[in-house]
Amino acid sequence: MRIEGRKNGGIGAAQIREELGDLLRSGASGKPVCGPNCPHASPERCSRHCPDIPRILSSDPKNHPLESGIAPLVYELKRLEAFHPCWSCEGHNDADGKLWKIPRVWFYCKSVAHLRVLADALKALHLAKKLSVPWRVTLTFSDDDNADTTFSLEPNLNHEHPSLAALQRDVDRIAEHLREAVFAEARKLSRLAR
Repeated sequence: MRIEGRKNGGIGAAQIREELGDLLRSGASGKPVCGPNCPHASPERCSRHCPDIPRILSSDPKNHPLESGIAPLVYELKRLEAFHPCWSCEGHNDADGKLWKIPRVWFYCKSVAHLRVLADALKALHLAKKLSVPWRVTLTFSDDDNADTTFSLEPNLNHEHPSLAALQRDVDRIAEHLREAVFAEARKLSRLAR
């Protein structure tokens, strides 16, 4: 069977190009990622290595700062401006040292094209051997009292049994390469949407 493009009901090439253009321009404003309340609120000093990220990017910094191991990835996802992180976990082992909670970032996103580009970027990083396991974007929801749909950036552990340390190294590598990988995939998809 051949999968044909939709003739009616699709969002259209022009809208896809516009959404991808917005993504490719993310960060062009020069505004700090963390916002004006950050003590390092200047484009020259703003980076995923800033020690203030766990507090500044949390909606409840006193009681629930971001965990330091996931904070750089949350920062880089937010830096792309198309994704709005709302929850994260750096991953944890249980009392026996076995993987208990996987590292992940939950986020909001309005554009299916942006989700596709993010998923393609994760795939490209894995194919380039930068990641120990494949990572994916999944559909989820945050709470029963929240009607908004959320998505999760997380490792795909179908048949894999990596260590927490390996997954946390993946988090660092994704944070390091996310922007360039997303931009490369956005440019590719933009060429297809002509």
